[in-house]
Amino acid sequence: MAASESGVSSLSRENNWRKNLILQLQERNKRQTYCFADLISLHNRLFENANTLRGENIQLTITNETLRREAASGTPGLSVNADLEARLLKQAEELATLHKRKGEHTQQIVDLNNKLQEMMKELQAKEISLAESVELNANLRLEISKCLSRERELEGVNQMLKDEHQALQLAFASLEEKLRKVQEENRQLIERLIKYKTRDAEKVNEENDNFLKKRQAKMQKELEDAARDTRPISPDRSSLKEGISGLPTAVPTKVSVTFTAHDGEVYAVKWSPAERMLATGGADRKVKLWNISKGASENKGILVGSNAGVMCVDFDSTGTLILGASNDYASRVWTVNDFRLKELFEGEMVSTRNMKFIVTFLDEHVAVHVNPLSRANEQSHSVL
Repeated sequence: MAASESGVSSLSRENNWRKNLILQLQERNKRQTYCFADLISLHNRLFENANTLRGENIQLTITNETLRREAASGTPGLSVNADLEARLLKQAEELATLHKRKGEHTQQIVDLNNKLQEMMKELQAKEISLAESVELNANLRLEISKCLSRERELEGVNQMLKDEHQALQLAFASLEEKLRKVQEENRQLIERLIKYKTRDAEKVNEENDNFLKKRQAKMQKELEDAARDTRPISPDRSSLKEGISGLPTAVPTKVSVTFTAHDGEVYAVKWSPAERMLATGGADRKVKLWNISKGASENKGILVGSNAGVMCVDFDSTGTLILGASNDYASRVWTVNDFRLKELFEGEMVSTRNMKFIVTFLDEHVAVHVNPLSRANEQSHSVL
C-alpha cells in the first residue's frame, strides 16, 4: 500500500515537473516570439502565396503539356488551336507575372530575413543588457541589505548613546542639585561669618569706646587736678620746650629725620615692633621699608604687587610679616626678610569710627583687626 502511494506520488511529481517545464517553455516561446509576430505572420502569408502560385504553375504546366500534345497530334480544329494559343499566351503571361511576383516575394523574404537577423542581434544585445541589469540589480540588493544592516547597527549605537546621554543628564541633575545645596550652605556660612565679623567689630568698637571714655575721664581728671594747683609758675621758653610738669608732651618741637618716601602721597606709616624699622605705603602702589637710626633713613626694601594705592600697613607681633591693604579690594602679606609676596586675600576694607580697617583671611579662617588707639590693641588674632 505504501509502495503504491509512493509510486503514485512520484508519478504525480514527474507529471507536475513536465507540466511546469512545458509551461515555462511555452511562456518563453511567447515572450520571444511576441516581438516577431508581424514578421512571422507576413512570412507565413508569403509562403502560402508561394505554395498557391507553385500549385497554379504546376497546373498550368500540365495544361500547357496537354495543349502541346494535342497540337502535335493535330486532332483539334483551327479555332481550337487559336483558343489554345490564346490561352497558352495568357498562361505564359500569367506565368511571367507569377515569376515576377515570386522574385519580388523572394526579395521580400530576403529582406525580412535580414531584418529578422538584425532584430535577433538587437534581441541578443537586449538580453545581454538585461543580464547586466539583473546582475546590477543583484549587487544593488546586496548593497541595500548591507546598508539596512548598518542602519540597524547605527540605530543600536544611537539608542545606546541616548541611554548614556539620559544617564549623564540624570547625573548632571543630581550634581547640579548637590551644587545648589553646597552653594546654599556656603551662602549660609558666609552669612554666619558676616554676622560673626559684625559682632566682633561691634565688640572691638565697644572696647575702643570704653577705652576712649576711660582715657577722656583720666585726662579730664588730670586737667581738673592741674586746674586746682594754684602754685605760681613763670612759663618761660625753656619750660614750654620741656613741657608742663606732670603732662606728656603732645606736640613734637624738633624734626629728627626728613626723607622722600614715595613718588606720590604717603597714605600709611607703621613702626615695626621688633626693631627700628618703619613701613610706609603710598599712592605709587608700593610698600617701602626704612631703617631709621642715628638721624638718617636707609631704604631696606620695596614691596610690590598692589594694583592701587596702599592705604594701610601693619606688622605682625614678631615683625617678620607685614600686611598692606589697598584700594583694589585686596590685602597682601609680605615677608620682611626676603621682601616676597606670601599671601593675597580678597576682602573688604571697612572704615569705622575708631578702626582703620578689618581684613578677613577666609582661607585660614583668621580675622585680623588693627586698632591704632593703643599699642596693646594694635594687633589681635582670633580664630573663628
